[in-house]
Amino acid sequence: MAAIFRFIFTLLSAAVVVAGVGCSKQEGGAADAEPTALVPSAPPPVLAPVSPEGAFTPRVVADAMGPFQRDLESASPDSHLRALNAALTFWLAAGRPFPKDVSEFVTAKLITSVPAAPAGKRFVLDAATQQVSLAP
Repeated sequence: MAAIFRFIFTLLSAAVVVAGVGCSKQEGGAADAEPTALVPSAPPPVLAPVSPEGAFTPRVVADAMGPFQRDLESASPDSHLRALNAALTFWLAAGRPFPKDVSEFVTAKLITSVPAAPAGKRFVLDAATQQVSLAP
């Protein structure tokens, strides 16, 4: 007899669970709609503050190029390349189009002057690799 009561209790419990699930949906309502997945969108591009003339603000320049100031002031071409590549990276991260030459960094006041390249070489920008390099 006890087995019959357990069986009936189990059936009634299952019926309550099924009924509860069935009642949670509303016909024609929002519950019938497919759930939308929350997909994180790409963050907006970081636009660095600029002056009305299009130059980067001094605070932005200090934050972006401060760590590379020694490289700009050094006599080493490798240090110059490191600083110019940092400037290019920041330039592109700010959403600016690829520059025509490194003198655009000076025009935008990202650096104060283009460092001197070794004799017979010049700094060139390569859009394919997005790098500054030395070329004859």
